[in-house]
Formats: sequence, structure tokens, C-alpha cells
Amino acid sequence: MAIKTTVFSEYEVRELVVKLGTETCPIGCIGSLEEETEVIQVTKKCRGVVAKKRTRGTGSGTLKLTAHMPRDLYDRLMAMKSNKLKQGVTAYGRSSVHPEFTLTGRVFDEDEKEKLKAWPVCVMNAGPASKVENGAEEVAELEVEIGYSPDENGFGHYECDLEEATEDVKNAWMESFTPALVKAAE
Repeated sequence: MAIKTTVFSEYEVRELVVKLGTETCPIGCIGSLEEETEVIQVTKKCRGVVAKKRTRGTGSGTLKLTAHMPRDLYDRLMAMKSNKLKQGVTAYGRSSVHPEFTLTGRVFDEDEKEKLKAWPVCVMNAGPASKVENGAEEVAELEVEIGYSPDENGFGHYECDLEEATEDVKNAWMESFTPALVKAAE
């Protein structure tokens, strides 16, 4: 198969959708999304000299997101909701276990071409954090770090080229992404 020469430079993330259990919640006010995947370096030495080196993906990685997100979604992702507390009260502590969720996104290049991205097994990497600056001229975005892991297919991150994707994948991606949706028939 020949290598395509079409260039897609990620320029803007316009929408993210969090799928938590059976519920979905869009995030549209995004400042930035940074992704870093983890790799393993495997080397083969011959008489003390590296003779061969391979880099392999682990399927895991980290996302750093700055955005304005719904408060209820933030509280649920940080495991701050508890039936031990009165209505309207949230808390974070020893019983706060961050839930797994799926994150999907719409990414555009500078020419308005779109691609879809998904991370099927995500969890918040850190607890709640905030910084309030009195007198600031801009409302600060939340900064969160999300860890992702491989799913049952062995992949932690998916991308979809809309020019090549089937209609079922395009239609279900944002709200109903699952590893089964993108797995080829055996």
C-alpha cells in the first residue's frame, strides 16, 4: 500500500464527549488538549554493543486538558459525589475512587478537515486542584490530567479518517464509541 501524502495538522479541538457508564456529556469550551503516549524501548546487545533497537507502544498514555466543564461532570469524574452527604454537598477523600470513562473528540486542521479521536479507557490521574486569582481579567480554565490504558483490543488511542470511515463508525463515534465499533470482522 502506498503512503498517502495528504497532510493533516491538528489545529483545533472543537468538541470532546465524556461517556461515563451509559451517560454522555459534551465539553465544548476547550482551551487545549495535549497527548503523550508511553513506549517501551527494547534493545538487543551483541558483545556489549546495541545491535538492534525497537520502540513499542504500550497502549497507555496521558492527556492534559484545559477547559471549562460542567460542574456535575467534574464532580463525578473526581468521585466527589457521595450518598453519605446532604444534597448539594460534595467532598473528596479516602473513599473517592475515580471512575473509568471514555473520551471522544472532534479535531480539525487549518483547512476545516475533521478527524475523530477516542480514548476508550480513561481515568483522572490526580485529585481536584484549583487556583483562584483575585482581580483576574480572564476566567481560568480547569486543568486536569487524564490517564488512558489499552482496551480489550490492546489499543489506548484511536483516530478516524472521515474520508475513509464507514457510515456506522462516523455516526456512532462521538456518543457511542466502543472498541467493538472499530474492530474489523474476523
